[in-house]
Amino acid sequence: MNQFSKPEIILLKGVISDSGDLHFLEESGEFPFSIARSFWITGVPEGGKRGVHAHKEEMQVLIALQGALEVSLEKSGEVLSFSLNSPNQALILPAMYWSEVIFGKGAVLLGLSNRKFSESDYIRDKNEFDAL
Repeated sequence: MNQFSKPEIILLKGVISDSGDLHFLEESGEFPFSIARSFWITGVPEGGKRGVHAHKEEMQVLIALQGALEVSLEKSGEVLSFSLNSPNQALILPAMYWSEVIFGKGAVLLGLSNRKFSESDYIRDKNEFDAL
């Protein structure tokens, strides 16, 4: 089910036209999991940071529906950086990566998850995460 063991950006299908751009997700082998939950984050001031946690088991896909997001991911001392600035980019985020997302002006983040919300899946203390 999960061919994505490391974070990576995939490009979403879409149709670009003079009347607007249409981007979409369809259940297929391109997508790493069935969606159990979706969430979106709006109204974060420019330069504001969200995330700042890891998940034990939950996988996510992050999409900048509007504006730009700078995503920093860390695992075992390796830090990876991703820029999301187009709604046709989807960042696959496997479990057990510490994540921090910095929002650009007016940015809107859409998150898709393979699990329903469970507080017990979160690691919110960076020292605890580093010890794992």
